[in-house]
Formats: sequence, structure tokens, C-alpha cells
Amino acid sequence: MQMGKTMEEKAFREHVSWVMFLLSILVIWAHSYNAELFSGGAPVTEGIWLTVHRIQDFLSAALGLTAVPGFFMLSAYLFFRSFSWEKLPAKWKSRVRSVAVPYLAWNLFYYLGYVLATRIPAVYRLIGKPPVPFNGEELLAAVLHYQYAPVFWYLYQLMFLILLSPVLYWIIKNRTRGLVFLAAVMAAVHFHLDTMHPNTDALLYYSFGIFMAVHGRELTEASYGKGRILAGIGNVLMAAICFWRMGKPGADVLWIVMFRFFLPISIWLLFDSGRMGKTRPWMRQSLFLYGIHFILVRVFNKAGALVLGRVLDGTAMAVLAVVWFLLLPAAVVASSYAAARILVRYAPAVWRIFSGGRSLDEGFLKNETERK
Repeated sequence: MQMGKTMEEKAFREHVSWVMFLLSILVIWAHSYNAELFSGGAPVTEGIWLTVHRIQDFLSAALGLTAVPGFFMLSAYLFFRSFSWEKLPAKWKSRVRSVAVPYLAWNLFYYLGYVLATRIPAVYRLIGKPPVPFNGEELLAAVLHYQYAPVFWYLYQLMFLILLSPVLYWIIKNRTRGLVFLAAVMAAVHFHLDTMHPNTDALLYYSFGIFMAVHGRELTEASYGKGRILAGIGNVLMAAICFWRMGKPGADVLWIVMFRFFLPISIWLLFDSGRMGKTRPWMRQSLFLYGIHFILVRVFNKAGALVLGRVLDGTAMAVLAVVWFLLLPAAVVASSYAAARILVRYAPAVWRIFSGGRSLDEGFLKNETERK
């Protein structure tokens, strides 16, 4: 398929920023499910609450969970976009600052936050957790194994993949060997052969990102046009087939993994960032938004259900649950950006740690693209 000309570097960077922002919205929706919370104990398997459940479940559990696979693919692509063995030490060093340090900092932040919050009566009732132990063993479990910040399983897996990058690159730099390897990983997913560190599905997404960086830049970085649109439509159709198959009883887990594989690729190919203009600073929060969104979503949902449940019930509460769910990304992005701006201005060192050294002006691309 003829792809035509490729994006200019500036256009490529803007496209990455736009896609990262769209995936971030999906991540927020992935953790925004509130039907059971807003129903006040009413079953979500009947009546209007069943409709609420189906809407939110589709957006959160189906679409929302495709975001992290997209992050894996983008991370790999940018790591290997113009890779050479001489650049490896510098790239590893960069990832220590942009991935490992934020991982440790955010996990420590969540742990200490839970320790404090579960000892404040008013906050304790909102969180609904018993007092969290404060000792060395619990601290290590929290910081090293994301025990109190489950969303950071992504960075945990990404760190293993970054360490494995030289081996993966050696395998995939040969096109035939790379295709065989991708097929083998898909077979491992089918047979439930989980490698754990990293997970087999994460290995598939990351490896495909490497493959496209090495062998598929003509398609990946093609300017928006007929060729890219057709490729995107093809990926949408494949995602639809996978979604249909994964909904059948006893469906193979590979259908789920491949649905989460094809959908972010479709977003990359079909989204015309050139028509959207330059991304704004509030759209470039990247890792900071990923880190803080889980707290904000839980606070907004629990506070909303607690306050509104006192004055509304039945159909009104069900409708509001959907509206609340749909508007949560806007509220979370705005709140996160306000916090980011405060840190940038008054505590820049703290901002650099929690954002991985990223800038609101350059966003994700500051650390993730290669240095010329």
C-alpha cells in the first residue's frame, strides 16, 4: 500500500502528544466506573441501572483498558525510532529519570497518603479502608510492588521491558525473525504461558512497537491521507471482530489482547492531529496526570455519590451517574493541571520527580524522543 510522504518531525511530535492525551482520557474512564457506588446498593443487573452499567462498562472495561497497550507501543516506538547501540546507555539513563524515579516517588506518595488518610476520621469514612500499617515491610511492598497504587503496574512492567530492550531489538531487527517472535508471543498468550516479568501481553505490545520503529516507519509516520485512513479502517474492523469474539462465553484470552492491540493502532492511524492544531499545556501532563488521576477519580466519585445520594434517587441518580462518568475526564484533567501548575511554580524539584523530568511545554516528548 502506497503511504505517500511522511510527517515532518514537528508534526510527528504533535501527533504523539495528541494520541497520548487521547489515551490518557481512556485511562481516566478505565477507573471511573461508578454505577455500583451511585446506585446506593441497588443491583446494577436490572432496570435502568443495567443500562448505566452497560454504558460505563463498555467505556471503562472495553475501551478504557486499551490505553495502556497503546502506551507500551508508543514507549517502545520512541525508544527505538532511531536506535543505535551507542545510544543505549544514554537511553537507559534517561529512563531511570523518566520511569524508575517517578515509579518509586508515586508509590511512596500513595502509601504515605493512605497511612495518613486512614487515620483521619472524616477522610477514613470517605476512603473506606482500615488504618494502613506503617512499618518497613509495608513500605517496601508499597514502593517496590505498587501495593497501594495499582495503576503503576504499567511502569512496573515497562521497567522490565526497558531492561530487556537490547535483547528484543536484536531479535526484531531481522524482519523474519521479528515476525516469528511476535507470532510466538501471541501463541504464548493463547496458551496462557505468562512470563510475568514482563507479562506476556505487555511483551507483545512493546515488541510490536519495536517492530514498527525498525521496519514500519513508512506506515507509522505517513502523513494523513488515503493510505493511512484505509490502514486505520482495517485495524478498526479487526478490533470489532476481536470485540465480538471476546464477548462469547469461554472466549480465548487472545481475542481480548488483540482487541486492545488493534484499537490504539486505529487511533494512531485515523486521528488527524494536523487539523486539531497544537496541543495545549494542560494536554501535555503525561505521567503526572497518569499518576494523580486515580486519586482524583476516587475522590470525585465517592464524594459525588455521598452528597448527591442524599437528595436524589432512582432514575435521576442513574442519569446523573452516567453524566458524572462522562464528565470525569474534564474534571480530572483540570484538577491535575491546577496541581501541576502549582508544583511547577512553587516546587519545581518535586514536579521534576513526579513528572519524570517532563515539561508542560514539551510534554511526553521531552524525555521519550531521542536526543539529536
